[in-house]
Amino acid sequence: MRDRKYIDRFQAWDFEAFGVLYERYIDNIFAFVYRKTSDREIAEDLTSRVWMKALKSLEFFWDRDNANFKSWIYRIAQNTVIDYYRTRKEKIDIDAIVEVGISSDFAAEIDNSDKLWKVVSYLSELKSIEREIVTLRIWDDLSYKQIAALVWKKEDNCKKIFSRALKKIQGNIVMIMLLLFIF
Repeated sequence: MRDRKYIDRFQAWDFEAFGVLYERYIDNIFAFVYRKTSDREIAEDLTSRVWMKALKSLEFFWDRDNANFKSWIYRIAQNTVIDYYRTRKEKIDIDAIVEVGISSDFAAEIDNSDKLWKVVSYLSELKSIEREIVTLRIWDDLSYKQIAALVWKKEDNCKKIFSRALKKIQGNIVMIMLLLFIF
């Protein structure tokens, strides 16, 4: 794996190798954290914490059970967000936060707020695990294996959940299109 060589270099005291990994994944990790918090400042702070934790722990990283850096850094990000919500005084339902991608590629594809609102409404109708898997697969471009490690499910189960969720979303799109043509 291409990340492995940078991990090996970092573990051999080449600190510039960490910068390569940071540059490769910083935008994805920020987008992931932002979707979970819906607050840019909090997302920036938590993303910084993620990378500090990774920097402190990377010297001990090793490929157990075919783990890879991308899965590992997403796990740190997920745990950092969970820790953030646990330490907050006010209670917030994490599942109630609608998860929408924020990358510039995604924004370019969604050409107006009406379409964005429809996507948000489709995603909000999904169960939280479906929404999580869909966003990890589509916006974060994670493999099913990586998603399985993050959501603590088997890879095949993640594939089924993803497929069923897409069918639900597609069913909603067809229904709306029919309603538009009838009226």
